[in-house]
Parts: sequence; C-alpha cells; structure tokens
Amino acid sequence: MKRMCKRHLKSKKLIEGRKPNFYIGLKLAQNTGKKAEYTKNKGFDKQYYLDLITEAIKQHAEMRRKEIDELLWNKLPDWMTEKQKKTKVNHLLSELRKTHRIKNTGSMKNSLWILC
Repeated sequence: MKRMCKRHLKSKKLIEGRKPNFYIGLKLAQNTGKKAEYTKNKGFDKQYYLDLITEAIKQHAEMRRKEIDELLWNKLPDWMTEKQKKTKVNHLLSELRKTHRIKNTGSMKNSLWILC
C-alpha cells in the first residue's frame, strides 16, 4: 500500500526525490509558500557547483580542500548526509581534475587545488 501511495504522489508531482529522501514537488512548494525549502532540497545542477569551484580558485589562485568544502557545504541539498556531501565534493573535484581544469599540487591529506 505504501508503494502505491508514493508512486501516486510522484505521478502527480507532489513529491520528488528518491527513497528515503522524498521532498515536496515544485508546484506544491509554489502553492504552499515553501519555495526556499524546495530549492534547498532540490539543490543545483552539477555545472553550477563546477563553475563555483573554478571561479573560487580563479579568484584566490589556490584553495585547500577544507575551503572548497566550506564553499559548497551549505549549497548542497539539505537531505544529503555529511558523508554524501563529502562524496559529492570528491566527485566534483575528480571531474574537474580529469577534464584538466584543476590540479592538486599538495598531498592527498593536504590537498591544494589550482587551475591548470
């Protein structure tokens, strides 16, 4: 019965997300005045985070991992756990590194990111 209920709510676009991290849908958020809550839960697209990292490094010439975490932490969706946020930042940094936009000039424990 629960599965049918969630499926029905998702089909009507009243909720979004994946189990167990459901949150209210866009139309419901707009109609109930929960726009900020919706945006916090939805997060931003990946390109936004990638651009944020590269712009910050461009402005400061270099950034440590801790500083990048501070930059992104409150911008990542609220439903994410600390571990999930850490993993997300790892993936973003890896993508930028693999596409040769940034590189790590520090060590694994004490990373220092610069533009390529």
